[in-house]
Amino acid sequence: MAEADVTAWEIVLDRIELDVMRGERNLSRGLEFRTDPWDLPDTDIGPIPPQLVDRAAGIHRRQHALIEKMSETLHYTLRQQAVAEAASRDHGAAAYPVYVDVAI
Repeated sequence: MAEADVTAWEIVLDRIELDVMRGERNLSRGLEFRTDPWDLPDTDIGPIPPQLVDRAAGIHRRQHALIEKMSETLHYTLRQQAVAEAASRDHGAAAYPVYVDVAI
């Protein structure tokens, strides 16, 4: 495999891993998750080089773990929103504010 193909794959993996790192960091801090726009490389870089397979598999595992954590966080957030909406319907939202202490 040509060195240029290995370098091209390293760049692709770097970009994907950077998005995973941003996602992990932002999720742990409760921040919005954004990624850079990503397009397929302009040229065919061929199959992944054997020496990068383990790295790609590790990034893939981290992506799936991040997706699972994001799903759990979304589920928790939706449950909190449902409770807040139910409380405002049951007690009249205009009557008094409702605060939820998430530190408990």
